[in-house]
Amino acid sequence: MNDHKEDEIDLIVLLKTVFVSRRFVIRITVLFSVLGIVLALVSPVRYTASSMFMPQLSEGQPNSSLGGLASLAGINLTAIMGGQPQEIAPSLYPQIAESSPYRIALLETPVGESQISFRDYILGQDGGVSITALIKKYTTGLPSLLFSSNNEEPIPQTNTLFDISEEDRGLFEFLDQILSVEVDDQQGLVSIGVEFSDRKIAAELAQAATDLLQTKIIAFKSQSARNNLQFVQGQFDAKRQEFEQIQDSIAMFKDQNLNITSSLYQNQLTRLESRFTLTSTVFQELAGQVEQAKIQVNKDTPIFMIIEPVSVPLKRSKPQRTMMVIIWTFLGVVIAVGWTLVKAPVFQILNELKSS
Repeated sequence: MNDHKEDEIDLIVLLKTVFVSRRFVIRITVLFSVLGIVLALVSPVRYTASSMFMPQLSEGQPNSSLGGLASLAGINLTAIMGGQPQEIAPSLYPQIAESSPYRIALLETPVGESQISFRDYILGQDGGVSITALIKKYTTGLPSLLFSSNNEEPIPQTNTLFDISEEDRGLFEFLDQILSVEVDDQQGLVSIGVEFSDRKIAAELAQAATDLLQTKIIAFKSQSARNNLQFVQGQFDAKRQEFEQIQDSIAMFKDQNLNITSSLYQNQLTRLESRFTLTSTVFQELAGQVEQAKIQVNKDTPIFMIIEPVSVPLKRSKPQRTMMVIIWTFLGVVIAVGWTLVKAPVFQILNELKSS
């Protein structure tokens, strides 16, 4: 009972302390509120354009949950069923969006009324010169700048490796800030969002990011079928040319030997017809394989169900001015009340330390 009473007395003392310093609390709260209002007004406006789609799984693909359980036991159901992996896991889509080829292609997307690349648009907003790059160039990079030769010719690149410059790295970091790719593993939904100051450019970039991601997935998945089609098509074209040449040879041979009925003539004609029959059989078989390969390419091409297409956003996504003011006001109350409560004990401890 006494402990409960002491707790009540302590709470009353704390409330009394806050009440005595209410003017200080109000001043700090108002100050933080004004600061929140200023920050809310000067914060840059951002618009978010987004799209949502769902990749359709192939008919021959094993059940994903069953395949996951089998993989835990070290069993590859795809290999057992005698097929190649049918789909790129949606969980890998964000990694594809973070790859250098994807981001380089996205930077070359034409945007705006002038249809300039997004790279040039971003660099043009900063006057085409990076302040950070200039500072680095004339500080840490000054020795190499002084001793480098102006007449030195650039060495041509003979390999296919990506040569990412410092400018590209800065643009990649900027893309990471404005572009988001999220995957809902349970429902299989993929969401792509772009947050930018210009709402139309945000929509254009979101559409380009969606199309580019789907194109890369389609190219990756149908690559094997397309390679097979290309090979079979080449064999078919070569065999068709041979087939037509044999047809012409038989016709010319008959025209040149209309009135000849010798055994040699019959033997030569029989050999030509046998060769023609064999070539015709192979030609027809390759024609069927070409059609099968075309069907396989269409079958292996992923289909994406568009749940929410990209649209030009009308309302800004940032800043949330009301929420910013509320947060800063709450922060001011917490700081003011906290300082009011700890001020006396802190000064008391400091005085004791000085006196000792």
